[in-house]
Amino acid sequence: MSSLNQSDWTRKQVLPLSMRLPDGRWWHFPIEPLVSVSGKNVIVKRNVAKSENIGTIKERWAQDDYSINIQGCFVTPDLQTYPTQEVQYLEQIISQKRPIDVLCDLFQMLGIHQIVVESYSFPFSKGENVQNFSIDAYSDDLYELFIDVKNV
Repeated sequence: MSSLNQSDWTRKQVLPLSMRLPDGRWWHFPIEPLVSVSGKNVIVKRNVAKSENIGTIKERWAQDDYSINIQGCFVTPDLQTYPTQEVQYLEQIISQKRPIDVLCDLFQMLGIHQIVVESYSFPFSKGENVQNFSIDAYSDDLYELFIDVKNV
């Protein structure tokens, strides 16, 4: 059994990732991107006037959305060919005006099945056959916002 050092705990994970295209097909990233997920709690704190205690009263807390960052690159074997198809697929996915279905082992473990994209970038990439990308997103759940009212 090998021992883990600090760098093993702080290393980003590389995970297979698939996203659903607008036409319903699943698209698998050709090169596994770096996937980072962070979470936090939402806490409502109240100050008590003239209290002899130090600090606040934590009235209510709930889990916030997960923050997700996905970074990677597309590379074609031909040094003179830009990865046009991969960039077009990703652009179709991230420009949807609805939640995006995702498949990733880490997401599945955390109960994340859909994400919404807040921002994305296709930064400068060295080489004609390479395009880097970065996506910032949040987890999303399906909510039933309509209540069925029955007359009694």
